[in-house]
Amino acid sequence: VPLQPWEREALKDYHPLIRTPRGATRLLNTYRLVRAGIPEKEWGDFRGDEMYGEFRVAMLLLGAAAGYPAEARKWFDRLRKEDLNKVFQSDAVKDTDQEAWKNFIKVYEATLKQTPTILAQDVLLKFLDQEILVKWLNRVEQFTF
Repeated sequence: VPLQPWEREALKDYHPLIRTPRGATRLLNTYRLVRAGIPEKEWGDFRGDEMYGEFRVAMLLLGAAAGYPAEARKWFDRLRKEDLNKVFQSDAVKDTDQEAWKNFIKVYEATLKQTPTILAQDVLLKFLDQEILVKWLNRVEQFTF
């Protein structure tokens, strides 16, 4: 699946989560697999305005899974079960690498800051929407191990 220029550019934003060349390859390959499975009717939401779309949620989660596979399972469980505002305001996740969690939060917050100012409030609300996050958690977890 050839990536569009906006996808290649966006992938760079998730490099802080990647710790090894193997992790980078894993992120790229799993993103391509996820992207290939996007139904045509969902493509508009996935692509968004090419600056922000649901693809960013997928990249964030895939980056976490590629860079911190053991930790990501715990994070994903927490993201699925807890109120998102509390999750991202918390400095710690029980039984996980605290530095890794802080890194994940940093990348998450950087993703939010890169959205166009005019759309920031709408995008923030959509990005933090539990339904969208769970949708992508379910899809991404199919490709994590």
